[in-house]
Amino acid sequence: MVHQSLKVGMQVQQAVKANGMLAFIARGFEYRSREVLQQWYWTLTIGAGRVAEGASWSVPLQGAACAGAGDQWQCSSSRDVIKVQGMSLSGGEQQEAVSKMVEQLKECYPDLSEDYYITTDAMGGIATATDKGGIVLIAGTGSNCKLAKVDGSEIGCGGWGHLMGDEGSAYWISQLAIKTVFDATDNFKLAPYSISLVEEAMYKYFQISNRMGLLTHLYRTFEKSNIAGFCRKLAECAVAGDALCCYIFRRAGRELAQHIVALLPKADKMLFEGDLGLSIVCVGSVWDSWDLLKDGFLEVLNKVMQKPVGKDLSKFTLMKLKHTSAVGAASLGARHVGYHLPMQYAHHVDIFYTSSTLTASRCKETSIDE
Repeated sequence: MVHQSLKVGMQVQQAVKANGMLAFIARGFEYRSREVLQQWYWTLTIGAGRVAEGASWSVPLQGAACAGAGDQWQCSSSRDVIKVQGMSLSGGEQQEAVSKMVEQLKECYPDLSEDYYITTDAMGGIATATDKGGIVLIAGTGSNCKLAKVDGSEIGCGGWGHLMGDEGSAYWISQLAIKTVFDATDNFKLAPYSISLVEEAMYKYFQISNRMGLLTHLYRTFEKSNIAGFCRKLAECAVAGDALCCYIFRRAGRELAQHIVALLPKADKMLFEGDLGLSIVCVGSVWDSWDLLKDGFLEVLNKVMQKPVGKDLSKFTLMKLKHTSAVGAASLGARHVGYHLPMQYAHHVDIFYTSSTLTASRCKETSIDE
């Protein structure tokens, strides 16, 4: 089972160059690296035995499945037939592209697997964390949100790129900080707080001496990841107590929470039930600054809880995956061929907030209209 972030619409020769093989479902599998696994390893441009960091192969054991991510692998024995491979891929909701990819995999590697199950990165993430469905909220370089239902269907909000959205992402935070400095310097719009520290950090990060120097980064040599990288410096300034940076991260928290609000009317009531309430899987480096996002994020959700649209949202749990979404794809792939793969969901996630938890924020509250 392969996990990677390439769009499935690409040629399969590119698509199979994944980050690593993390799990696969097998029936009657006999460990024969030179004959069966080596072809797959090298297809993925990974040397035999270097499957995943911290992962290792065990001798064939009793059972009907083989799965692992950072733990010991356990494989059943008897025959070298891989029954199904589960894949968690960005763009996995594009059925036409998925069908083409499966067709090409079977044509190019006819002995690789009897069947394939391809799902989205969001569904793979949810399936790693829980079997009840929930929300995946991505806040990295860009942002995206997916509601994963128990029946396997998905509904999205966002994910349209930096020109159309990416609200709450590292790029969005960086761009807002830069725009605030430009507007305040032009006397076009009053900044809510002093821009001095953000301006200094901006010049240092981009290695420029004035605003004109930044135009090269914004246009001629634009790289989204480079702009988004400035977010880390802004987080450092916020942790140090800079009021403008704290304000920007609070706004980012509001934007991220609004993704959830947008999907609440389409969520099945059963997603809100259980000890965890609504499970929200948080993906991306921006969530490392949860203390800075928290006030704005909770402000939005607390307000919606008081409205009819949020009547079922009595509790929610924010969690990060400790293992890749490939683990969830393995489970879904096994289910696809009628096998229930035992999952210890509590071991797959790190819960960092529940709606009944109150923690202190690094940034002070403000009465300024934001």
